Amino acid sequence: MPIKFNVVARKNPRDFAAPPKYYANIVGDGKTTLEDLAKYAASTSTVSKADILAVLESTFSKIADDVSDGKIVYVGEYFTLQAGGSSEGKDTPEEVGASSIKSVKTVFRPGRLIKNAIKLSSFQKKS
Repeated sequence: MPIKFNVVARKNPRDFAAPPKYYANIVGDGKTTLEDLAKYAASTSTVSKADILAVLESTFSKIADDVSDGKIVYVGEYFTLQAGGSSEGKDTPEEVGASSIKSVKTVFRPGRLIKNAIKLSSFQKKS
């Protein structure tokens, strides 16, 4: 199934008088839930959907705990997750503390398997 995109007009922020240019903007089309993953795994194995959901829930709970503890979580060749963020600049190292941190986010890095799958994607204009 191809990745969908729509067309968006964007003004040049350096020259508002210039005419807009048009760009392809990739958009989500549908969703896959944890239950969908469990149902698929159950259909391709001898393990029940309930057992798979229990394993996935406990796995993702552990991933969340480890990321919040500052660990880098490697999920095989699929992806890596870790905490990242930004902070205020200070004049001296002594001034830098936990209160300097302005925002925290989750950093997702796709692994080899996801990167290769994306490279093979096709695209379709959303109608």
